[in-house]
Amino acid sequence: MPKLISTISVLALLLAGAWLLHDGVSGKDLQMEVIAGATLLSVGVVTAVFLLRDWIKWKRELAKYREG
Repeated sequence: MPKLISTISVLALLLAGAWLLHDGVSGKDLQMEVIAGATLLSVGVVTAVFLLRDWIKWKRELAKYREG
């Protein structure tokens, strides 16, 4: 269940950040929209990296458990 919540959070952060960046750059070029979009996008990317790292660690531990 926590993995599902994390995955949904990552997708929401990435989509919100991309939307704010696109709207801020293509529209009136408001600095706050660009900063907010970049912040959300970077938090989403960092969270996705941590989630992927934990998933890879879990897969390795599962392989060790199945072997021995």
